[in-house]
Amino acid sequence: MMKANQDQRIPYAVFENETQLPILDITHPLFNASIDEQAYHLNCLKSARSIESLKKMPRFIQNIFVKMSSVDNSYLSGMRTLVYKLGPELSGGIKLGFRDKWAVKQTSFMGLRIRLRDLCRHQSKILQPQLKQFPERNLCFFNIAGGAATDSINTLILIQESDPELLKGRKIEINILDIDTYGPNFAKRCIDVLKQPGERFYGLDITLNIIHYDWSQPEELLKLSLERAGWIQFCSSEGGLFE
Repeated sequence: MMKANQDQRIPYAVFENETQLPILDITHPLFNASIDEQAYHLNCLKSARSIESLKKMPRFIQNIFVKMSSVDNSYLSGMRTLVYKLGPELSGGIKLGFRDKWAVKQTSFMGLRIRLRDLCRHQSKILQPQLKQFPERNLCFFNIAGGAATDSINTLILIQESDPELLKGRKIEINILDIDTYGPNFAKRCIDVLKQPGERFYGLDITLNIIHYDWSQPEELLKLSLERAGWIQFCSSEGGLFE
C-alpha cells in the first residue's frame, strides 16, 4: 500500500515483470483530481476547429494529414490504456517511456478517464435495480476486448459503495474476452488483491476468467451466455470500442 494522504490508501498489484502498479479506483481523490471537465471541453472545441480548418486546406495537404494519421490493424494494449487512465498522479511512481510520460499528462487523454468514470456510473445505475429485484441470481460480466477490466472492477466498486448487500451471497464472474493476455492477467491479480482481508471485495465470491476471443467469431459469446442462463448478464466493451 501507498498512502496518498492521511486517509486514503492505494492498493497495488504485481504486473508480469514484477512491477507494482496501482489498482485503478475511480473513487480515489487522485483519480478525480486528474479530471478537469472545463479544460477537456475546451480541448474538444479546439480539436473541432482544427478539423474545420483542415477542410479548407488544399486537397494535397489534406491527403498528407490523412497519411500521417493512418493506423494499421494493431491495437492499443490494455496495459497502456490503463496507464493513461491512472492519470499523472497515480502513475507517478511507474517507470514510463517518453511517449507515455507525455501522453498521460495531455488534456486529450483525459477523455479516457472521463469515459471510464461515466460508463462505470452508468453500468452501476443499470445493474443496481436488477440486483435488488433478483437477489437469488448470480452476476456475470462479459467484457469484450476488456484488457485490465477497469470498467467491470470499478462498476463493482461503485455498487459496493452504494449498497454492499447487493453483492453478498451471489456468485460474481468477470469474463474478459480478449486476444491480449497482459491486461487480463493483471486484472486477475487486481481481483486477488481486492479480495484480501481489509480490501473492498473481501468476503465476496468473485471469479475472473480470461477467454481468448476474436471479434469475427461471435458464436463463442453466444455459447458463454447460454451457459449462464438465469444469471444477470452484463456485456460491455469500454476498453475495445472507445468512443
